[in-house]
Parts: sequence; structure tokens; C-alpha cells
Amino acid sequence: MSELAFDFRLFSLAKVSSTMDEARRIAEEGFPGAALVRADTQSAGRGRIAGRQWVDAPGSSLLVTMLMPLDFHMVEALPLRAGLGILRAIESDTGKRLLLKWPNDVLAPPRWGKLSGILCENFKERVLIGFGINIKKSAHEWANLSFPAASIEELCGFVPSVFSDLDTAAQRVAHSIMKALQDAGWHEAYESCLWARGSSVQFDAGHPDSPTRIEGILEGVDSEGKLILRVAGQRKTFASGELSHSRIV
Repeated sequence: MSELAFDFRLFSLAKVSSTMDEARRIAEEGFPGAALVRADTQSAGRGRIAGRQWVDAPGSSLLVTMLMPLDFHMVEALPLRAGLGILRAIESDTGKRLLLKWPNDVLAPPRWGKLSGILCENFKERVLIGFGINIKKSAHEWANLSFPAASIEELCGFVPSVFSDLDTAAQRVAHSIMKALQDAGWHEAYESCLWARGSSVQFDAGHPDSPTRIEGILEGVDSEGKLILRVAGQRKTFASGELSHSRIV
């Protein structure tokens, strides 16, 4: 697939339940192409982990779902590569060094707070990539979060002009995601910015309703995007779960 082999049709909306819901509706109505669904605010945004909401203040976040076209071919480790694309887009526009918390949360210094989250789903043979990026501090300052949050405004001390037009910003980030999905060197690039790599971490494996707490050294990810931990001297891989704390060893 050549770079940006298809064009995204932009659907720019004021308030929706979620951009994922709108993208599904567009797909169900028979639209076969690629679409970007962007909203100023969501009333029922949700995160990757079941039961977690994505909260926002109107106009303070970049809230987008990419609806991939019918002829899109799935790539390995798509959620991780999408995260890499978002990280690259923000780094390019801010000049700041960021990290990725497995699988695809974008973290910003100095506290390594969550700047962006991603939710990837399949829907009736279509691939949806939903993402939210905190642009202004107001996007998260009143939210009840279990992990520290961050915004581009806090990262830079101001909101860069490229994020002042949300439609343009959506297209820029989508372009970066598409490049990452086609990057043969994604694996090395991803591991180079992996949060807590080489550190001792706590990992909740399995279903979030009944996780198994594991402690080990985070070694990296495999070619399929699975997390690699060294636990009691043994190398183990995990396809699902949640990283929590880390300490340098």
C-alpha cells in the first residue's frame, strides 16, 4: 500500500455521544471509503479498558475516529503502530520528547502524564482507530483519573498554532498514523520510546475485572505487539493487560 493510498473524507461535528459511534453509523449507512470523524466534545467517550470513560471539555481535545475503507488490509500490531504515529505527530509539532506506555498511551514529561489514548476496533469488516489528545489543560483538569494526565498546553507552555484548528490537526495526525502503519521499521522505533523499558514494573494481566498482578522487568514488545516481561528469570509475553508502576533497576 503506497503512502496515503486513499483520501479521508472529513466529518466535523459539534457534539456526539462518541466519534466511534458516529463512525459506525457512517459505515452502516454504506459509506465505503475512508473517513475522519471529529467532534468538539463527546458525551459518552470511552477508553481502551472496559468501564473507563474519556472525558473532555468542549473544544479542548482532539477527538477523532479514523474509519478505514473497505479495501484496507490489516497490519500487524496496528494499535501500537497507531500510537507511534500519534507520538511522532505531536513530537514533530511540539519539539518535545514523548514516550509510549504499552500498548499506545502517549506520555508527556515531566511527570509522564497521559497525553493521548487510542481505541482500535473492528466493526462489520471495517477497522476503526479512535484517538483523543488533550490539547488544553481544561481537557482533563476536572477529570477523576487513576493515571496522571497531561496536555499539549502544559507540555509547551502554550497551545501551538497547528493545534488551533482541530480539523487541520485531525488530518495531520491521521497522516502520521498512516505513515506509521506502513513503516517497516516500526518495531525498533516503538521500542526506542517505550516507557519503563528495562525497569521493574507491575503489570495487571488478563481481564481488567479480575486481573493477575505480575512483577517483572519490561524488556520490550514482539513483532505482534505483545508485551515482553522477564518474570522470575523467565521471558513471558502478554497480549492484554495494564501496566501500572515502574522503578528503575
